[in-house]
Parts: sequence; structure tokens; C-alpha cells
Amino acid sequence: MDVIPIPGDAQRWAVARVEVTLEDRSVASYQLALSVRESEMSRVHAPAAVLALVESAVVNGLLFDAIDDPAFRARVARALSRGEGFAGDGASLVSERVGNGSPRLSGASRVVGGEQSNSSIIFGEDAIFKLFRRLEAGESPDVEITRYLTAHTSFRNTPELYAVLVFVHDGERAVAGMLSRFIPGAMDGWAHALARARAYAHGEGELRNDPFAPESQRLGEVTAELHRALSTPTDDPAFAPRDATAADVARWAGATRKSVEQGFALLERLAPRLDDRSRPLALSVVGRRIDAFEQLDSIVHTLGGPSAAGMLSRHHGDYHLGQVLRTDDDWMIIDFEGEPTRPLAERRALSSPARDVAGMLRSFAYAAATAAAHDDADRDRAAHWEAMARDAFLRGYGDTRAAPLIALFELEKLFYELAYELNNRPLWVWIPLLGIQTMLAPGAR
Repeated sequence: MDVIPIPGDAQRWAVARVEVTLEDRSVASYQLALSVRESEMSRVHAPAAVLALVESAVVNGLLFDAIDDPAFRARVARALSRGEGFAGDGASLVSERVGNGSPRLSGASRVVGGEQSNSSIIFGEDAIFKLFRRLEAGESPDVEITRYLTAHTSFRNTPELYAVLVFVHDGERAVAGMLSRFIPGAMDGWAHALARARAYAHGEGELRNDPFAPESQRLGEVTAELHRALSTPTDDPAFAPRDATAADVARWAGATRKSVEQGFALLERLAPRLDDRSRPLALSVVGRRIDAFEQLDSIVHTLGGPSAAGMLSRHHGDYHLGQVLRTDDDWMIIDFEGEPTRPLAERRALSSPARDVAGMLRSFAYAAATAAAHDDADRDRAAHWEAMARDAFLRGYGDTRAAPLIALFELEKLFYELAYELNNRPLWVWIPLLGIQTMLAPGAR
């Protein structure tokens, strides 16, 4: 464990690095920002995340998560603005400014609510600071891609990176936090799309005139612009794109085959236990293993040509409606960390940007399904909304050559979702089942 004191006027703050041994015996490092408050110890004034009551010869008070302390947040703002560093015994925290555009942070700060693997603090109306709870040695894909887009491309639909907070331990660097431009008034993309889907599923508007259609098309355009920015030739080895090869296609096909096999194995075992909504769908899909493999083989055969597999480049890596923001008239793409359960090297690796497209298409399916989850919603209208959102997004994305790749990655993701829902949320398993049934239907898109 490392402890780095954070100096302040008569304040007791520190950032601690804690090592945790996981079930598979691997060791993960986490950081805790800690504060001790000696006054206002009543329950009425207690901070949200109290860890312990400290009673010692030095101090008596509450030990709590320091991000709940406005004075600590102001101290962090000062450090990020000035590029300060803090030294501990064997470890240090260093704030590194990026470029010359970082604002001098001032005014009130607030912590973003909701369950997140990281914590976010908004400073005034200028900037948002993401504090990474887990520390991983090496580059953070979120920082790396945001920095690259900010400094080396003309893509402007990602908030600019202002500063990075780095934790240094035994000579290894790990990103502890990142400061980016805040977009006032922006709405979470999932919440925005779900509101549109619910309105339509409850009978508001006509499909041809649904206001989400042009928005979805614009999201497809922005996604294509992102992929073009990340596939531009460069001397930076971490971002230099290359053509996909037959070996890449074989690797993708193998991963998809494995996902299909695992999904069917689970479905065969668990289908009889599913609820009344999912069981009929499960029984209609469970016997179609051969159809799924024939679909996979057909897609792979289409990708046999030298250019059909496209290009490998950096990409988002965990692309869905929750990773975009809706502004008054456009979309902003955020959170380039990739799927958090995957190893860092895999999240930083080049891959096909078609993976992002498949992820967003599945996100539309989940939005439509969630909108239709209540009895007073029209599920047929929700399905129409999903089809509209898909088609508009693909029209905006525009690269028709990527269609076989998108189909391959969507097939893989469908069966990944199937396994996930069967293992974790069986009441939701009907959503991937419906997607699989649609994909395997004769003449499916």
C-alpha cells in the first residue's frame, strides 16, 4: 500500500494505492482518495461515502471518500490547473497539462451521480475530471485516443483533453485521472434515445417523421468521421493502421464460432427455466445451431477477397448509446477506455472499426426493447423504431463495403449477449433471442 499526502490548509487528505488479490489470484491496484473531517460528524452532515470512524491521539473524525469533500475537489482543481505534483514514500501523483487550452478551474464543483466504475467531478461549466478507480500500468486507451484526436486530427466530436493525472509507483506510470472539456446541457445518449423510443412505442409520431431518424443518421456520420480520423496514416506506431489479412478474418471467425457455441450450450441447458416471454423464443432458436454456423460460414466466405476485410485501426472498443452525448444539434463521443473486462493490451490493439458499428446497432435493439418492456407499449412500434434507427445510422455511416464485417461482429455480439443475459439477467434474455431469430430469418438484413 502506498500513501501520498495531499497538502492543504489545516486539512487531512491523502491518496492511497491499495492492492487487491482477485479470485483468479491476480493482483489489481485501486486508488482511494481519503479525507478526515473532525467536525460536522452528525448523520445530517455526514458525507455520502463514510469508510470509518477514526479515534486516535492525532485526530478524531470521519474517514470518507475525499471526492465528497468540496475543499478537496478545489485542491484537485488547483493542481490540475497548475500542473502540480505530490510526493509520497515510494510513489507520487503528477498532474500533466495537455497543450495550452486548459482552463483555470474555478467556481463550484459537483460529483456526477450514478453507478460508475470511475468517478467524475464537474468544475463549473468548463471541465469534467474523471478519476480512475482502478490503476493499470501503461497507457490508458481513453487518454491515449482522446489526446491523439485532440492533437493530431481535425475530429471535433470528442471533448478536448486538458490534463492528465498520473500515479507513479516503482518507476511505472498509471493514469489516475483525466480532465476534459465539459459539454453543458448535453444529454446521455442512452437516455435520449430511450425517451425517443418510448414516445414512439406509446403511439407518438409517425415512423417516417420520427425525430430520431435524422439524429441517428447524424450519429452514423459522426461515427464514420471518427473512424476516418483514426485510420489516417501516421508515424505513431500505436495508431498506424494496416490492411486486414486472412489471418485476421480467421481469428474473428474463430471468436464468433466460440461465442455461438457457448451461447447454444447455455441455451440448451437453461431454456426450460426461462419465463413465459423468453421460453417460446428460446425453443424456436435452440434448434438452429446449424443455421447459425451456416450464416457464419456465408459471411466469412464473403470476406475472402483481399479488400473485403477492410482495415485495422484504433477504434472506440465499447461503442453504445451510453458512450455518446446528445447536444442541441450534434453528437459527442466519449469514454474510449474499451470493454473494462478485457486486458489493457487487447483494448489498445488495432481491430476492425466495424465492431463499433455492430455495438451501436445492438444498443438500438436494447433501447427499443426497454421502451417496449411495459404492457401499455406497442412492441411492434418499438421494433419499427429499432429498424428505423438502424437503417438511418447505417445510411449515415455510409460504408456499404463494411456490411459483411458488421454482420460478423453483430452475430458474435448477439451470442455474447445471449450468454451474458442467461448467466446474469434471465428476464432480459428475450432481447438477444429476438435479435438472433431476426438475423437467422430467411432474407434477413
